[in-house]
Amino acid sequence: MSTPRRDNQFLATIVWRLKEIRNGRGVSQQRVTMDTGVNISRIESGNRMPSIYSLAILCKYYEVSMEEFFKNIDLKNKPWE
Repeated sequence: MSTPRRDNQFLATIVWRLKEIRNGRGVSQQRVTMDTGVNISRIESGNRMPSIYSLAILCKYYEVSMEEFFKNIDLKNKPWE
């Protein structure tokens, strides 16, 4: 089972990746929320781990595959080890 510290590191990486993609597309948080119904500001503030469903919606919106989104996200701490 993962520890809160590991979850926080993983969440920080997810948040960084979402911000990187959104900023690269030149889209505001408000626009993303209006277009997708996903409250991206809550996710990007690190207050909430996005669900797989929300990530799928955001990836589709940004035209990024889930595989591409997670490609460089490394699980340095593997809970099963």
